[in-house]
Parts: sequence; C-alpha cells; structure tokens
Amino acid sequence: MNKLVILNQKVSLFGAIIAGMLASACCIGPFVLVILGMGSVSALMIFEPFRPLFMVITFGLLVWTGWLYWQSRKTCIIQGCPPPKPLWLWIMGFIAMALLFFPYLLPFLLQLGR
Repeated sequence: MNKLVILNQKVSLFGAIIAGMLASACCIGPFVLVILGMGSVSALMIFEPFRPLFMVITFGLLVWTGWLYWQSRKTCIIQGCPPPKPLWLWIMGFIAMALLFFPYLLPFLLQLGR
C-alpha cells in the first residue's frame, strides 16, 4: 500500500478528532473545568457560533478517511497484498463522533447524576 495514502488517512483522522474537539469545546471545556474545581469559566463559549462549521469539517474528514481506506483496500485486493485493517478508522471515528455529540448528551448525563 502506498505510504502517502496511509499518511493521508492518519492526517485526516487526526483532523477529524481536532475538529470534533473544537465543535464540542463550548460545552466540554466548561464542564471539565467545573469538575476540576475551576468554576465560572465561560471563555470557551466563543466557539459556540462555529459549532456547525466544525461539525461539517468533522463529518467531511471522516468521510474522506473512509473513502481513502476503501480505495486503498480495493487497490490492495487488486494487487494481491493484504488489505488494511479498519481498527483505527473505527476507534478514531467513534471518538470523533462522541466528542461531536457530547453537547447533546450532556443534559441527559447530568440528569443521571441526580
């Protein structure tokens, strides 16, 4: 398999994680800082208007990584080399999606603690 394709897959997975973190920074950041005892930290709320943009970037990078994976898999099957394993694609995709949807799950998680 081409090393450039592997590098592109890793870079786009890392980019999806970063975009997911930025998309949820307005909600995860203050939540984590309050848990750590640093109350009234709302400076991360400036990311709220950019959430839709970061969500689109996250989805786009995950789709791009999946497309690169399936293209490299198809190439390896044609050339006779062993196809790549999608373990990191699934793990990083799950982490990116969990970060992306954390702000929507936070109210339910807080109600469970009561």
